[in-house]
Amino acid sequence: MANEILIDALPYIDSGYEEPEVKQMVFSLIEEECRRYKPTKNYLEVFGPNNLHAFETEILKNEFQRMEQRQPMEMLSMKRYELLPPPSGKQSDVSAWLESVENSQAQLEHQISRIVNLDLLSDYGANSWKKNNITVKSMIDQAEKQIEDLKKNIQSVNLSRKHEQTAAGSKLDNLEKK
Repeated sequence: MANEILIDALPYIDSGYEEPEVKQMVFSLIEEECRRYKPTKNYLEVFGPNNLHAFETEILKNEFQRMEQRQPMEMLSMKRYELLPPPSGKQSDVSAWLESVENSQAQLEHQISRIVNLDLLSDYGANSWKKNNITVKSMIDQAEKQIEDLKKNIQSVNLSRKHEQTAAGSKLDNLEKK
């Protein structure tokens, strides 16, 4: 019985809550409670100290530092995509030409990969997107059904409370008449 909370209000039975005097009294009680209430401890301490940097990597730390200093973001280097011959001082160097050829082969392979990906997208992309839409629609339907079930449960609980309170109200009326 020590852990039980006694609620002596029957909102489906009691009346008079909308009267201005009652409302004023309720608000004054709330204001008085707010003035008297002084939080004595940090209610969030059960969660431990905040570690705001737990997931920061070196890259994130550097980026946050850059933003704090209001420095512009480095532009994406497109140098690796350029097909340049060796510099003029190394025109006769075979290793410089081999490096340039390897770079052009890498660029060619990259372009081939892009073409293959675009072909795959044109062949299968629409069906994949349609399947994804069906999955998302199914998930939405499930969520809406859960919401509907919860609303029905809430309505059932409220109806049950109303019946209990009206029964208790009629008992109270009978007892008061005796």
